[in-house]
Amino acid sequence: MPAIALVAGAGGRLGETLLNRVLGSGDYAEVVGLARAPMTLGVRGLVLAPVEALPPVNDVFLNLAPAGAPVTSFHGRDAVWAPVDADRALAVARAACEAGARRLVLVAPTPVWQQMGGMHRGLAGERERAIAALPLASVTVLRPIVEQVGGARGWVERVAAVYTSLQMLALPRSMPVHTSEQLARCALAAMRGARDGVRVVAADRIPELLREASS
Repeated sequence: MPAIALVAGAGGRLGETLLNRVLGSGDYAEVVGLARAPMTLGVRGLVLAPVEALPPVNDVFLNLAPAGAPVTSFHGRDAVWAPVDADRALAVARAACEAGARRLVLVAPTPVWQQMGGMHRGLAGERERAIAALPLASVTVLRPIVEQVGGARGWVERVAAVYTSLQMLALPRSMPVHTSEQLARCALAAMRGARDGVRVVAADRIPELLREASS
């Protein structure tokens, strides 16, 4: 039976790039984009469905919006997509399982201080552990470095922005910030190479996955 993929979190630069990469991969007969409501965009091979009415799917690409990220872009062109943040991730993953999914790649941007502190190499928090406990054969977590989101308005936000910028400057070369295109390629490579169990790919291991995607 031809495989069907669900792309959840298709808004924003990374989400849009991920959706396009999955659509153009040739790996799937159909791609389901998680939307606010069922509709048609006229894109061949793309179906839009809300979380409560998912069609049968095999694989899930779950792209989490970083904390503080805008719900839609400035021009609103991604307003059709249902946003997926950390609070909604488990519900989306559970609905995908009920729709038949058995493999999941979770793109979970992680702050710099966690990347440098070694807190990024295992499952983070109750939500990720709950996702890993779902009846999925394979769960892969990608942890790219989260960049500063939006503009700092208050003085606390400005101080936090300066602190984050200093952390970014202190990053070792083995832990680079990757482009949306690179991360989309990584997510697809992770799904193609998925094996049973749980795998966490931290930022310093993403270059290795990129090399696998290029080979």
